[in-house]
Amino acid sequence: MLAPEIQPQSIETEEKIDVIVNRRSGTVLKLGEAAVRDGLVDSLGTRLGSINFIEGKDITASVREWTLAHKGDKRGLILGGGDGSVLTAAAEFLGRDDITLGVLPLGTHNLFARQLGFAADFRAAAKQYKNVENSRVDVGNVNGENFLVGLMIDQNSVDFYQARELWRDKKYFRAAGKFLSTVFGIVAGRKAKLDVAGQEQKGRIFLVTNNQLLPRANTGFVKPTAEGLKPVIENVLAKGDADGLLGFYAFAGGPHNLAMLLPKLWDGSWTAAKSVIVQTAPELLIQPGRAASTQLPIILDGEVKSAAYPLKVSILPQALPVYRPR
Repeated sequence: MLAPEIQPQSIETEEKIDVIVNRRSGTVLKLGEAAVRDGLVDSLGTRLGSINFIEGKDITASVREWTLAHKGDKRGLILGGGDGSVLTAAAEFLGRDDITLGVLPLGTHNLFARQLGFAADFRAAAKQYKNVENSRVDVGNVNGENFLVGLMIDQNSVDFYQARELWRDKKYFRAAGKFLSTVFGIVAGRKAKLDVAGQEQKGRIFLVTNNQLLPRANTGFVKPTAEGLKPVIENVLAKGDADGLLGFYAFAGGPHNLAMLLPKLWDGSWTAAKSVIVQTAPELLIQPGRAASTQLPIILDGEVKSAAYPLKVSILPQALPVYRPR
């Protein structure tokens, strides 16, 4: 008697990717969870594993639970949110080679997602996961805290980001006051002095980036809205190819300098402006211009944090496994 023919079984070779979304991210608050979920289901298609919407405060616990559940699985997780949400999730992926972090632009600026090459619209970015590659990127570190994009270390920038959060929480009157404080500080108000790797720097805006910036020129008409200004900000903070180097930038501020800088922001040449100081190094030690060990707020990837000076800033080379569009 002949043995029955064994039919070959189909083997699922397509890697599944799970998604965790910060329900407090700007796009979710604007469109609603149902619209974002539908967009992800449609765009990710058969690659989609699970989708979970969580509060921002629960990102660490949720991502840690996921990483423990999929240890050694060669599986990916997409974090949907802004730069701050992605930074929080990234801590659980540092130094790993069995799991990979994906990002989905659902925040305000989404600089890290754009620097990796993902589209600005979350649906278009989700479709890009049909053809991605595994890569590794540098991570910045300041006094033990990591950052993916950069940090801002002046009160004017702190006021701006605090105003943004107040506006998101619909505390419009307080937000307007913070925005005005930012404008006044840059044009006519707050100056600061810093000792950066032994050199005195003066300015009203101070920025340190993970890898030296290579800004791009802007093209076309820009609407004076948060959505319209997105490409301008992304071009201003476009990431260069100088892996392993921090970029330090100081803007002097003032009415004349600001007027001279605006066209250079547009054409991508702002790093060459006389009012901007540029310094690059694999490590930076930043001291305040006044008393040492001062506790001051800084901005880490769009989130307001408290930091004690001196700031010891360095690079963790190729520390984070990520997906990039091919």
